[in-house]
Amino acid sequence: MELIDASTIPDAFAWGYAGTVPESIPWAYTKSVFGKFRTKALLNKALEAASQVSGSHPVLEAKRPERVRSQPALIGLPTRMFDEEIWVNLTAPLKHQLDSGAVVAIDDSMENKCVNALRWDGRGWWCAGVDGEGVLEVLHHHGVEPHEHVLGLVGGGGAARSTATAWAAAGGRLQQLPSKRLLEEGPWSAQMTEETPTVFVDFDGALEEQGETVVLKSTYRPMTGSMDERVKAITTKGLDGRWLLVAQHLACWRYLWAPERAEQLPDLGLLLTRLLEAECVLSSYT
Repeated sequence: MELIDASTIPDAFAWGYAGTVPESIPWAYTKSVFGKFRTKALLNKALEAASQVSGSHPVLEAKRPERVRSQPALIGLPTRMFDEEIWVNLTAPLKHQLDSGAVVAIDDSMENKCVNALRWDGRGWWCAGVDGEGVLEVLHHHGVEPHEHVLGLVGGGGAARSTATAWAAAGGRLQQLPSKRLLEEGPWSAQMTEETPTVFVDFDGALEEQGETVVLKSTYRPMTGSMDERVKAITTKGLDGRWLLVAQHLACWRYLWAPERAEQLPDLGLLLTRLLEAECVLSSYT
């Protein structure tokens, strides 16, 4: 795991080709950069503790059985040909930048400008946009199915476009709420409605509380407290961005990075529990 200080897609590509991070960033959880002894040692302790967790925290268990996923029509995704590859997960403002014939998209993420994952297999670059898949996974986990709800969407950037695409493809309707950036025309347009939303996804961090209605946020920050206190923090006053962080990383593995190992991946609740356990260990040393 590395943090790359990159403001353009070529910066991320350069890291992949060179194999070294151009400029390290101090990690909030260890107060040190990756590659330094402190971060390596603490991360190993956190990973060891997390790996001992064998079940989800009761509050984080799914409200519905695991979702049946439709495998995207992969176009020539390579098998595992090399011992080492480069996998990159992108955040804003990089998701809308990728537009290159040198990169092969396994889905419609380049067309919709919502790429959030890259894979360098030693011969070429591959990409995908799985934020929308992550949103569907989190909402299903909490008992929300697209065909039963109207999604109130705050945001119009890459993650919002990916979400709108996935939600519409799954038969859901959506309404654009006031946002810093609005959605343009896209594959979601036919599913836009003025009906009152019954579930919300906020990519701007601007949505007010909606009572008991499910609200998924994209933001997350370091926090303190015991495991139970952390679980409460990520499940009250909206779903903390860690839900989406974990879900979209699972989707990266499932569809782009290692689809041949999809059946071996932990479920969302278990991986989120392990993440919180790792954070508890790290906080005990800072």
